[in-house]
Amino acid sequence: MLSSKERVLMAINHEETDRVPMDYWAWQEVNNRLLTQLELKTYDELLDYLGVDIRTVRAGYTGPSDCWEEIRKAQTVEELEKCKFPNPDHFDCSNIEAVCDKYSQYAVMGGAWSPVFCTASALIGMQNLMIKMYDDPDYARLFLEKITDFFYVQSVRTFEAAKGKMDIFFMGDDYGTQLDLIMSAGMWDEFYAQPLKRLFDLAKDFGLKVMLHSCGSVNKIIPRLIELGMDALDPIQVRAAGMKPEDLKSQFGDHITFHGGIDTQHLLPFGTVDEVRSETKRLIEIFGKGGGYILAPSQEFLPDISNENILAMYEVGRGI
Repeated sequence: MLSSKERVLMAINHEETDRVPMDYWAWQEVNNRLLTQLELKTYDELLDYLGVDIRTVRAGYTGPSDCWEEIRKAQTVEELEKCKFPNPDHFDCSNIEAVCDKYSQYAVMGGAWSPVFCTASALIGMQNLMIKMYDDPDYARLFLEKITDFFYVQSVRTFEAAKGKMDIFFMGDDYGTQLDLIMSAGMWDEFYAQPLKRLFDLAKDFGLKVMLHSCGSVNKIIPRLIELGMDALDPIQVRAAGMKPEDLKSQFGDHITFHGGIDTQHLLPFGTVDEVRSETKRLIEIFGKGGGYILAPSQEFLPDISNENILAMYEVGRGI
């Protein structure tokens, strides 16, 4: 029988496994509800019960609540150059190796979450960021570069602290809406491909696989993400435009692993147990052919999703 770590890494390498590897993301309210129903005590016990093969290990933040305040005020390249960006010392990596050891039989994911676009949007507003990308591209590039610098150093320290015991760099940013990309593919490539390449290359230097989270319709940039070094894509929002599982597998299945896909917009909150089981089987057959699939929801499990539907999904994954 394969270990969870072996199962996940084999799937990412497009090798057949004994069963589909699985992951889990949920709001705390959902965790508490499942723990109560299943009469379990801890989150780890819940993951083991479900058969989840991945554990996430990240450095804890110990700094001030608003570490970006100075950056919000910078309006020009000159002002940005003078800004002090958040201090990576405010992330505590002292227990990273110990937690990796605790989860040694699982595939361990970690590194800085690194939402370069989302962080920039939160700091100065998405509309202002978009305008800067057109009207003041030098400012936009420097702004994004400095944000990337911060996440880069944070990940370096995490990977060094893990001492070779981490398997996957899992980072996220959101480039898609329900209908299309937030910006044109060309504009995305001009401003965001290079920050991603820096982070992807860093992970590869440490021998890690790279998984990127981006919600919504992102099919237009998947070929570019593959060129940049992405090994796996999350969360596969199957109800978004251009994200049909059969098409994604046929176009990109030889190059990347798909993580997610079980629909949290309609199927899981509104479907029956039988419908959840049927669709889970279908996606395993589509995405999992020849390896290359990790079963997980298309977004976090929210409180409007019943315990029964969540349990049904993982029962199918375990072959029950």
